[in-house]
Formats: sequence, C-alpha cells, structure tokens
Amino acid sequence: MNDREKLGALLQNISLGRLGQPQDVGPFWRLLMLTTLQVGLSLWMVGYFGIIRNSSEKKTMSDSSLFIPVILGTPRQGRQSEYVAKFIVEQVAARDRLETELIDIRDIAIATDDAGESLKDPHFSATIERADGLIIVAPEYNHGYPGLLKHVLDTCLKEYIHKAVGLCGVSSGPFGGTRVIQNLLPVMRELGLITIFYDLNFSNVQKLFDESSNLIDKPTYIRRMEKFMDELVWMSTVLKYGRREVSLEKKDSTQVNIHANKPCPEIAARMGADAMDTVLKVSDNAQTGQVEATPVT
Repeated sequence: MNDREKLGALLQNISLGRLGQPQDVGPFWRLLMLTTLQVGLSLWMVGYFGIIRNSSEKKTMSDSSLFIPVILGTPRQGRQSEYVAKFIVEQVAARDRLETELIDIRDIAIATDDAGESLKDPHFSATIERADGLIIVAPEYNHGYPGLLKHVLDTCLKEYIHKAVGLCGVSSGPFGGTRVIQNLLPVMRELGLITIFYDLNFSNVQKLFDESSNLIDKPTYIRRMEKFMDELVWMSTVLKYGRREVSLEKKDSTQVNIHANKPCPEIAARMGADAMDTVLKVSDNAQTGQVEATPVT
C-alpha cells in the first residue's frame, strides 16, 4: 500500500471516529494531514462563533422593547382626532415589546408669551427623551397644522434627534390630512426626527366612528395600521441601535447646537466662500456663558 492509499485509509478511519496513529505514512503526508485538520478546525470555529455573534446582535436588536408615545396634536373642543389617537394607542399597545402612552397637548400647561426651549415642560421633555419613536396625530386646519402643536413641539430639540416619527393626518374632507402631513415634513426634519415613508390618513373623520366612539370600518384601518407600524418599529429599532452603538462625538470638547449647523449663505457671501460649504457653528462658551456663532468652511 503506497502513501496515498495509507492516507486515504487513515482519513476514512478519522471520519468514522476510529482515530489511528499516523506512524505508517510518510512525513510529507503526515504534515499535510495535520495541516488540513488544523485549517478545517479553524474555519469551523470562525464560522461557528461568527454565527453565534451575529445571532446575538440580531437578538439584541429585535428583542429590545420600544417606547412609542402618541401625540394628540389639537386642544379644540369636540375634536374628532381624539378618537383616532385612542384607536392608535390601542393598536400600538397590542403589539409585542411595545410600550406607549397618549400625550394630549391640551394637558400641557404652556405659556404663550415666549417660545422654544425656554418653555420646556419637564414631563413632556422627559417623555420625548425616553421615547424611541413618535406618532403624531394632527388634524388639518385650513391646509395646516394646529398652532399649539407647533408651539409644544418647539419646546424640545435634542430630545428628538435621530428618532423615528410616523405622521397621521385627520380631516373632515376626502384627503385624510394629506396637506397637514406635507406641511409637517419640513418641521420634522428640522427637529431632527426621521419620518417613515408610510403615513396614516383618516378622511371624512366625522363619519368614521359610531355614537360610542368605535371605529366603524375597523378591519380596514387595522390593516393600514399594521403596515404603518411595521415600518415605524423597524426604523425605531435601527435608530435606537445606532444611537447606542454609533458615536458622533468629536475629539474636541465643544458642545455644538446641531440644529444651528446649517448652510449660511449670508455669512458665506461676506466671506467670499461657497455657501454650500459654509455653516454657522453655534456653541455655548462655558467660561462666559454666552452663545457664540462662528463661520466654518
């Protein structure tokens, strides 16, 4: 029996679990056999532990619970949007690993003699800070959104950054608040929220609910809600993972107001620079307590 035959017999014994001693093969074939076994074992270990690691990462992302509150965006008496918001809260709460609550802007005590973060409501701010995503239910009033909704949203800034939002339009006409959603999109972008591409539309809202405030054609809206929520949950999960695992912090310690870092054509014109490459960097000076604006190219 030559070396090839001896090696073949030995490998067959190994595959059958009969580990023999390789003294009866030549040095070259003995080295080749041992090298092959080592490489095979290494590849198996890399593949095995790679699968375990990937499975662990997927499990970490998919098994994580999400908090997605619903904002009812109108304080008006007799509002039909309230029924829509309660239906949405009911559907969100029924899904696995989701927590929600209704935020009624009517219940937020907010002054009207100032604006922005100076009017921050502690409870609203803490709720948005904890949220992984948002749903905004907004009725369409004269082609626009309610002024108080914008007033309340503007009291927070950093709490929104890199979080998903789904928009729900409500109208007494046939378009289901399409125009209010269109008007809200640039606002969401400026706040740092990421809108999903699937919207909810409730047309002719005065005809959608019975005398007990129950949705008449519930199966249809549950089906639409499923598509909406699938997208919102996916986006909220991915962004939550990104906020936790991907850092955007710079090496320097300057704290920058992200919302102010936008192209500034006026400053660029004064500097003779390209407007698209010039931003106005706004930061807080810890020593003076003053806000400083610095052109950056």
